[in-house]
Formats: sequence, C-alpha cells, structure tokens
Amino acid sequence: MPAPITIREDVHIHVPVAAIHRRLSDPTTHDDWLSPHFQHYTADADSCAFAVVFPGRTEAVRLRRDGSEARAILYVRDGSSDWESVTWAMHVEGQHEVHLTVEVAYRPAGGPFGTVGEVLVHRAHRTQALRDSLWNLKQALETEAQASLQAAPDGTVKA
Repeated sequence: MPAPITIREDVHIHVPVAAIHRRLSDPTTHDDWLSPHFQHYTADADSCAFAVVFPGRTEAVRLRRDGSEARAILYVRDGSSDWESVTWAMHVEGQHEVHLTVEVAYRPAGGPFGTVGEVLVHRAHRTQALRDSLWNLKQALETEAQASLQAAPDGTVKA
C-alpha cells in the first residue's frame, strides 16, 4: 500500500471565523458546497461518507470528526477509506477576513498504473475538486453574510 500523500489548497473568505467554524463543524451541510467530484454524500452530526470520482478512479471515503479547536477542525478516517484525514485550518486576518486552508491526506492507487494515473490525471483532478469546493464554500458563506447584513430587524430587506 502506498504511503499517504498530502495536498493543500486555500482561500480567503470575508466573513467572521465563527461562521466558517460552524459550517465546517457540521458535516450535514458540506454537500451544499462540495464540487461535483464528490458524489453519494451522506452525513450525520459527526461523520460523513462519499465517493470522490475522477477519470478512471473512484475513491471511497469515510471520515469522522476527531477534533475541533477554535481555529482548526480535523476529520479522520473512519474504517475503510482511501483518505486518511481532512484538516481545516482557519487563520484570522481581520474581523471579517479568514484565510482558510484545507489539507487532505490520502493513499493513491498502488502499482505502476496507480502511480502513472496519480501523476498524470488524478492529482490534477483532486486539486481542482478541492479548489472548486473551497470556492463554492466561499461564495455560500459570503452570500449568506451579505444577505444577513441587508436584512432589517423587521424582516424587510434594505435597499
């Protein structure tokens, strides 16, 4: 079995860190913003399972939340899974500015075909799946924040 490989992506999000922490701590909301590479998503309050689909490869992933601190959330392998862990780190740069980093540790397919597939195809698709998901999360959180700023206390929307 190949050794785990890590891949890391990041994005700046213009909302309070608490909003990001709430969203990432609740795996039942993740399928709202994950890229189309993530399929057959199921979750409960502390864990999730899904398939990550790339050309010529599907990875089965089962993760459970293992830890949550003020600025980090860790999901680890739960039983049989091609992914070892997903770590979300939130670096506060201002009241409404957070640099969010996600790091995925996974095991690529073994053997010579697995190595070639990882280098030529799967790593690029995996990276794009993470980038798309981060962008979707950013858009969802910033849209929600903007809508809540525009809503008046009486339920009307400010112009």
